[in-house]
Amino acid sequence: MDQDRPDSAAPGAPGTPGNDADRRLMLVLAHLLAIVATFALWAAADAWQSATGIAAASVLSVLAAIPAGVVFATLVHEWGHFAGARVSGARYTVPRKVGLYAFDYDFSANSIPQFFSMSWGGQIGGAVAIALLWAALPQDTAGRCMVLASAIGAFFFAGMIEWPVLMRTRSSGNPLAELSRIDRDTLYRSGRTGFGAMLVAWLILAF
Repeated sequence: MDQDRPDSAAPGAPGTPGNDADRRLMLVLAHLLAIVATFALWAAADAWQSATGIAAASVLSVLAAIPAGVVFATLVHEWGHFAGARVSGARYTVPRKVGLYAFDYDFSANSIPQFFSMSWGGQIGGAVAIALLWAALPQDTAGRCMVLASAIGAFFFAGMIEWPVLMRTRSSGNPLAELSRIDRDTLYRSGRTGFGAMLVAWLILAF
């Protein structure tokens, strides 16, 4: 979930729509490139494993699957946040620099229902990423199983950060204050949960 910036503007508001469109296109292309690059590396290892069956290729296909699944699930999650913001009519701005986030959310201008729409859009996006990988990849090798398992791990990593924020916001009505409570311990705990979910999912799928 993304923090606001001082120059936030409503989608479609007067300003610099050409610049916004250019920045959005660059962001889309960068995210697609990240997905293609990580999957290309994994696909090469997967092809090597399929062609030779040697242990080194199998190990590499599993290791290369982790960034492929994580990057795919994370970026679909972020664009799910964007879709949730768009559906609710929330105000946001296009990031000036290419990075992880699909948009900068304007906390000061948006309502609590809009925040929940934006937030749950990300959760739906993560679930959609898992469903797409499940449908697209046969779970017949350890590496292919790890692509899906790593996406599941990414889903739980994000969820362990965002679900408590959603629950606390229902009581406090202040999402920005609740987001500010995310600290290093929260990230470490979420990382451990995500890694554990990935490992458990991989063991179930692969063995």
